[in-house]
Amino acid sequence: MSIERKTSDRRKLRAGMVFVLVVAGTALIGWGGLAAWQAVTQNNGSTASTLGVHMSNLATVSGGTGVTCNDQGTISPGPCGAIFAVAGITPGYSSTMPVGTVKITNTGTEASTFKLSESGTVSGGGNPLYQLSTDTTLCSNLMLTVNDSEIPPHQIYQGSLAAFTTANLSPQGGSLTGTWNPGESDTFTFNLSLPNSTPTDEDSTCTAVFTWTQNGV
Repeated sequence: MSIERKTSDRRKLRAGMVFVLVVAGTALIGWGGLAAWQAVTQNNGSTASTLGVHMSNLATVSGGTGVTCNDQGTISPGPCGAIFAVAGITPGYSSTMPVGTVKITNTGTEASTFKLSESGTVSGGGNPLYQLSTDTTLCSNLMLTVNDSEIPPHQIYQGSLAAFTTANLSPQGGSLTGTWNPGESDTFTFNLSLPNSTPTDEDSTCTAVFTWTQNGV
């Protein structure tokens, strides 16, 4: 009986130790493994944006009403008004007042440079009754002068209308390096004259296209 009781006691002791080890293992896994402390931080709302180059163009024919346009985002160049519309020119004509003005404003958010170029001059006969094949020289014979609004003004160009290509521009009161900061503007005046020219300019017309180009710096 004594031997059997000792054997039974040992079995109970072993079973108890196994139970204790199982409980202890479960506690270690539950408290230290699956239920570890955790901290989390999050940075929300991070953004990136770009600057933009945009301009407004206010063209006013002498004696007329100003026409304002802009680059219209991706539609460029935007439709803008004529700078001058001069009729009744005769040899020796010289405008005593500007024939037109254009006010350019940097409406974008980026510092920029501006250029003025002229292209697409076309001379032709104005009166079909008297049109000659030689009526193709008026744009070449017309003299164009472009000034800015400084006091005294800076001369942007002076020479044949047809020969004008490209000129760099500076803002009013700004650096002559030509950098236009956002919001800066300048007004440019246009004058025309016609020297005592050949008869081929009689009954003629001249049409010109002026383009203002802005580049971000």
